[in-house]
Amino acid sequence: MPNIMLTIFTKYILAETDTLPAINPASLYEFVIAGNGIFVRARRCGLEAMIPISMCEIRGLQPVEPYIRLEVGKVPLICMQAILAEFQSDLPNESLVWVRLEDKKWKMIKPEQIADENSVHPVDPFDPAGIAALVDVHSHDTMEPFFSTKDDKDETGFRIFAVFGLLDTQPCVMARVGIYGYYWRLDACDIFVLPDGIGDISGLRLEQAALLAAEMEVNDGITTDCSQP
Repeated sequence: MPNIMLTIFTKYILAETDTLPAINPASLYEFVIAGNGIFVRARRCGLEAMIPISMCEIRGLQPVEPYIRLEVGKVPLICMQAILAEFQSDLPNESLVWVRLEDKKWKMIKPEQIADENSVHPVDPFDPAGIAALVDVHSHDTMEPFFSTKDDKDETGFRIFAVFGLLDTQPCVMARVGIYGYYWRLDACDIFVLPDGIGDISGLRLEQAALLAAEMEVNDGITTDCSQP
């Protein structure tokens, strides 16, 4: 027997032409079956996204490209500076902020929260400010930023999620968009105007890998030189 709620609020779109129809305002989310896989898309005031669920070839249909669109552009530098300062002042505990649109301007809100070194959550999980937020940002204090299995369980709505980490040494951030339990990793720089010296965790990992490779080359050269008579 079909799930009546799912049938009412979900649509299934075949990408039969180069242009997809607009998202139905009554849809909670829509699945797009395309030539290059299965995607899910959704729209709410200020945010629209389409992200891949499963990549595969489906013959006879047109390919589509994932996207994310912010109505008023990136979260500005002043907001990100305030978020970073808040997170660092809350060390060694984790911390949580929401970012929402008011009169087409980004506004940061720090809800009442219960936090320690390993977790953070709002006192009121049904806080209207949290429900209206387009961006949910929390910190991992001195650890690297990552999305935990608990995050996956908690972050089930449609919005952008981000986590800051290494706040005591080299602050960096990881971001993703979630559409009701489906997730797609984003470059944080596509969503936020970040302060100087702060970037996406993937960039930091690439830098660390490059440094390690350079050190290995140097050590190999030293070993080679020492082995010669």
